[in-house]
Amino acid sequence: MPVNKPQFTLITCTLNSGNYLSNCLESVRRQGYQSFEHIFIDGYSKDKTLEIVSKYGKNNQDKVRLYFQKPSGVSSAFNLGIKQARGEYLLFLNSDDYLHDAKVLGDVSNYLRANNDKDWIYGKIKLVEVNGQSVGVFPTKKLFQISSNFILKFINFIPHQAVFIKKDIFRKYGSFDTSLEVNMDTDLWLRLAPKTNWIFFDRIVSSYTLRSDSLTSSIKNINIGFKTLEKVKARYLNRPEMFFAKIGDWLIAEYNKTYR
Repeated sequence: MPVNKPQFTLITCTLNSGNYLSNCLESVRRQGYQSFEHIFIDGYSKDKTLEIVSKYGKNNQDKVRLYFQKPSGVSSAFNLGIKQARGEYLLFLNSDDYLHDAKVLGDVSNYLRANNDKDWIYGKIKLVEVNGQSVGVFPTKKLFQISSNFILKFINFIPHQAVFIKKDIFRKYGSFDTSLEVNMDTDLWLRLAPKTNWIFFDRIVSSYTLRSDSLTSSIKNINIGFKTLEKVKARYLNRPEMFFAKIGDWLIAEYNKTYR
């Protein structure tokens, strides 16, 4: 595969991420499968983030690219990554998250080649504390492993850190909604699911770090999340579906309390 057309583009957004970026970089560096590039979208970090990324890039000059953008939300940063990506499939890997093991990209590559009619796939994530202690895996319920458009309306069971999606899909159906502060991934899945071919890959792809100060994990942002989620679902669900969706949101909230 040509150097300028890798199979995968990993997109990582950074903003003063120096304290927890090393696990992410090391997990990518040790991959046995090498047809990938790693793009960073930085919001003009003031800590050691750029020093760390620069050192990482020197050892991987053919794979690493760094772009700067004034902080304007995760969706905007993701969209810049999409625009600059050269890979066929994209993975959005948070700066404090990391690939599960050294065979992730190789296993995903083999799976995609065996299922080349799929526009995107989603796998599982391991939930870990900041100290690395595992607290669970998601999704493990069989109900969330059947790639159901209908179930997705009520519960977002797709972790974006475990999604590999063709870049062409964004050209056809649009990128992340920059008006959304959170739940931009839920909006994307609901928009894409009825129009594309997708499937579950029964493998842990990455580890998701639970941080009390992160946008999604912070308790102070829970209310914002609920309001945004209701706004997103109102775009795609009818009134009866909205009623049952609220029940699903409550169940997810109760589930998340276990990890806060």
